[in-house]
Amino acid sequence: MDHMAAMTTAPWAAARVQQLTPDDWQILRDIRLRALAEAPSAFGATLTQARTRTEQQWRSRLTERAVFVATLDDTAIGTIAATADPDHDAAHLISTWVAPEARASGVADRLVRTAIAWATSTGYTSIRLEVSDGNIRAERLYRRHGFTRTGRHGIISPDDPRPEFEMTLTLR
Repeated sequence: MDHMAAMTTAPWAAARVQQLTPDDWQILRDIRLRALAEAPSAFGATLTQARTRTEQQWRSRLTERAVFVATLDDTAIGTIAATADPDHDAAHLISTWVAPEARASGVADRLVRTAIAWATSTGYTSIRLEVSDGNIRAERLYRRHGFTRTGRHGIISPDDPRPEFEMTLTLR
């Protein structure tokens, strides 16, 4: 790595990744609203929908899924979540986002590694996820961690017919 690259990534090395609990609902709300405002086409939900959620709905999200947040100096700069996928006997990665100022810094890789470690320790044998067609940066991120396309395609949601494809990772 050259000196300039080391300078641009060094501050992000201090980022901390933690799993949120229901008491951290405001952290989830704030980073989710920021993600939806900054990258509305990256998610199936909308900013308008997220703004109407109650405290109890945010807390419920944190009991229904494992949500991890990367923070630097008490500022949330990235997030990833995982849920159980009983139809596939796998973990399902969702809602990955990194703040623009922290992209290409390794924060997304740390979040993915954390989610993989969680899925492994929880006993899952695989992880699956969907990537919207054309999101090359996300596909590259997941490929770096061993995910491959399955050949399955679909749409983001009935309200959002943009195409997406599935990727999976087999865990040891």
